[in-house]
Amino acid sequence: MPRWRRRKYLINKKVQLGYFGLTVWFICIGIMLVGSITYYLVFSTILKEFENVEKSIDVVNTVQRVNALLAGKLGITFIVLVILAAILVVYYLHRVVGPVFRIEKVLKEMMAGKQFEPIHLRKKDSFKSLADVLNAFLGRYEEKRNKILNILEKTDISDQQKISEINEVMKH
Repeated sequence: MPRWRRRKYLINKKVQLGYFGLTVWFICIGIMLVGSITYYLVFSTILKEFENVEKSIDVVNTVQRVNALLAGKLGITFIVLVILAAILVVYYLHRVVGPVFRIEKVLKEMMAGKQFEPIHLRKKDSFKSLADVLNAFLGRYEEKRNKILNILEKTDISDQQKISEINEVMKH
């Protein structure tokens, strides 16, 4: 197993749970809106037909029984959909948040003085092109840094020559 593989799915909880909350919010609003409209249109049509056809049916009692049945079944369905949405959102957001976390980590390590190690992302992760560009940039940065350190370590040339060589390295 490669050592750069992430094992935690909730890396940046604030971002991932924030997106999850928004997703659930929009799903709930959609479900409630479509459900309410459908319920009103279908149920009002059915009740009008019952009143017209059969005068002996207790409409209020029938409505209460149907509402109780619907509340139980729709409540369970709603909870299952929210749980499924949570799992899917966390799983897919991991492909976005994970690479951002990895890129941040590599940049912080370099700022702390650690030697550059290329950013490795998984096949289905987002930001692969960003990671490739950063790898190229950071590899070039590391190369220039090493050249400058080698120049500074030279004892057989003057400080002015060191400055000239460093300027040459920085131009390319």
